[in-house]
Amino acid sequence: MTKSKPDPNEELRLEGQRAAPCRFTADCYRQLLAETTTPALAQHLRELIARCEALAREGEASETTSRSFIDNSRCC
Repeated sequence: MTKSKPDPNEELRLEGQRAAPCRFTADCYRQLLAETTTPALAQHLRELIARCEALAREGEASETTSRSFIDNSRCC
């Protein structure tokens, strides 16, 4: 059996989806934050939102870096 060569376009599509779950989770936390009445829980939710947003940015940065590497590595 031979292994098929990984498709760079498929890899880029998957990397582009990394940010979506993080953004969705951050939005859920924002909804909870809007309903929160205790300062401690509100602060905790703000921290979770910040962490999710940072992860989403990392996913987007990873996508950009991978895309430019693949585009630059094509010879024709």
